[in-house]
Amino acid sequence: MQSSLKKSLYLGLAALSFASVAAVSTTASAKSAAKVTSDKVLTTDATKRNVNLTGTNAIYTKPGTVKGAKVVATTTTAKNLNKSTTSHENFRAYRVAKTNRGSIYYKVVSYNKVYRGWVYGGKSATAFAGGLTSYDTFKEGTLTADQKTGTYKLANPGKTEAGLTYKQPAWTQYKIGKTIADTTAYKDATFSVDKVGTRTREGDTWVHVVNQNTADTKADGWILLSNLTQTNAFNEQSQIKVNIKDTDGKTIKEFYYTAPSAKGLNSDVTSDVYGTNADSKTDFNTAFGKAVSAQVSGTGYTVAGTDSVNQSAKVLTGSTLNLVARKGDTVSMKVQPWAVSATPDQAGTHLTLKTTGTPASDAKNYNTVVTAGATMTTPFSGVEGQTFTSTDLVNNLTANKLNTLTSVKYAKVVTGDTTTYVNPDTAKDLTGVVKDGDHVQLFQTVYTLSGGVPGTFAKDGIAQALYTANEVKTTASATTPDAGNGSLFG
Repeated sequence: MQSSLKKSLYLGLAALSFASVAAVSTTASAKSAAKVTSDKVLTTDATKRNVNLTGTNAIYTKPGTVKGAKVVATTTTAKNLNKSTTSHENFRAYRVAKTNRGSIYYKVVSYNKVYRGWVYGGKSATAFAGGLTSYDTFKEGTLTADQKTGTYKLANPGKTEAGLTYKQPAWTQYKIGKTIADTTAYKDATFSVDKVGTRTREGDTWVHVVNQNTADTKADGWILLSNLTQTNAFNEQSQIKVNIKDTDGKTIKEFYYTAPSAKGLNSDVTSDVYGTNADSKTDFNTAFGKAVSAQVSGTGYTVAGTDSVNQSAKVLTGSTLNLVARKGDTVSMKVQPWAVSATPDQAGTHLTLKTTGTPASDAKNYNTVVTAGATMTTPFSGVEGQTFTSTDLVNNLTANKLNTLTSVKYAKVVTGDTTTYVNPDTAKDLTGVVKDGDHVQLFQTVYTLSGGVPGTFAKDGIAQALYTANEVKTTASATTPDAGNGSLFG
């Protein structure tokens, strides 16, 4: 378990003698372009290679000063990723290269695989610098007295993300996922908690659960605290029952809360539940407010301490406190299509939807998608604050018949190791064009829906749909159909 990352990075390359290793060939030919003199796999503990982008440097397909390097993510994008609130956009460094100018570059990949490429890392290969910094994706904390003694059941046993346990808190380590694929068999199992912590980007609480039936540990692992239901016997001497219902009276969550100042049955613990906020209004105390928020996290409901229906003149141990949760507004989210693997090699690229006209003569034609009548007839929508899964997003796009996207048509100009993608209408006048017999060979890239990035419904939010790319030959006309670009898809 990674609880703290060292600020310095020991690469595990005993001496990193860049001058002594065989030079790696590059496509650079101009004297002004840098050359890679060493390119190695990082062999240190992978958990100590989690990084965050600083935003001062872009991500490139090659070390940035090498000829042919193309931008994968601009510095503006890097700055936004630095402040991301989803762990899907954590990064892992896995290769290190050095140029003849003494610059260090690290190859990184985002956990959701949307971004992959090289980032400038300073002049020393012993610590991350420049465009990267070491990053704690998860911080372990200290169990409360209630958590130490509590017993729990899975609130949503089954195959859904909310019902699963993970080998590490979800998306805090690269390619380390669920502990078990289906927890249906554990719907009656009781668990204890032995670890707790917070994901850095989301700020949500995760706990490590252990099956009290020690003969079956298959489901032991990390789970979001709000996806558990506390089942241990109610302690009237130190606890209150908290019952959260919606405005129609339907129970959303029930849990027990241990009051720090409790001194026995019928102790007045009002001060443990309520306080006064900055506007001099009665509100939940910080600790109690966090406990309530954790229970309704991801449900689309909120419980406000300032809401008059949630205020009680007195709260006593052994009693039940009834709270009302209010459902958020329904919001529709824009969906962005991303290529997660591609031929040509532009993995992790945002696909641009083309609405009219013929292909533009630039090198990124294969990332410009043309689909006849691409509209979101069924918006991707849900209650604000409610979580959605990859499956939810895929099902929506399937209903909208957006399983397949096709790029504009393009031709290739090959010069040595360099490939340029051009407008087919001008290709016939260029040398070095890939031809099929006496004709210019046309290509298209077909993008097939392969998944989506889970998230939370939010006003003005953007969901990321993931497509797998495959380049195919085509003999069709270079003229492309007009596309209806739906306002929620682009």
